[in-house]
Amino acid sequence: MVIEPAVVGPASMFLGAVVGGSASLLAAILTHRFQYRSQGIASEVAKREAVYADFVMSASNILLRALTHDEIVIGGDEQRLLGLINRMRLFAPDQVVAGADAVLRAILEIALQPSVELRQLTRDALSRRIDPDPLLTFSEICRADLDRVRRTGT
Repeated sequence: MVIEPAVVGPASMFLGAVVGGSASLLAAILTHRFQYRSQGIASEVAKREAVYADFVMSASNILLRALTHDEIVIGGDEQRLLGLINRMRLFAPDQVVAGADAVLRAILEIALQPSVELRQLTRDALSRRIDPDPLLTFSEICRADLDRVRRTGT
C-alpha cells in the first residue's frame, strides 16, 4: 500500500481537527450535564429547606400557644401547618412525613393538657424537667433528608 505524501499532511490535519473537536464537544456536553444536575439538586434542596423551615416555624408558634393557652383555636398557623404536611407528602420521604405527623400529634396532646404559665415553662425548660421538644426529632429527620439529597441528588 502506497500513501501519497501530498495526502498525509491534509489527512493528519483533518484527523487532528476531528479528534480535537470531538474532545471539546464531549467536554462541553459533560460540563453542561454536570451543571444542569447541580442546579437541579440545589433547586430541590432549596425547595425542601423552605417547606421544612416553614413547618418548623408554624409548629413552633402553635406549640408555644398550646403550652400557654387552654383554648384550642383553629387559625392561620394551624391551617398552614396542615397545608405544609400535605405539601411534604408530594415530595418528601415517608420518614419526613411521619415525623411531621408525629409533631402534629404531640402538639394536639399538649393542647389537650392544662396550660402552663410562661414563667413556669421557662423554669422547667431551664431545669430540663419538660419533655424533649417534639420538633427536635423532626429537624434531625429533615437534616438527614437534605444531606441525602445533596449526596445522591434524589
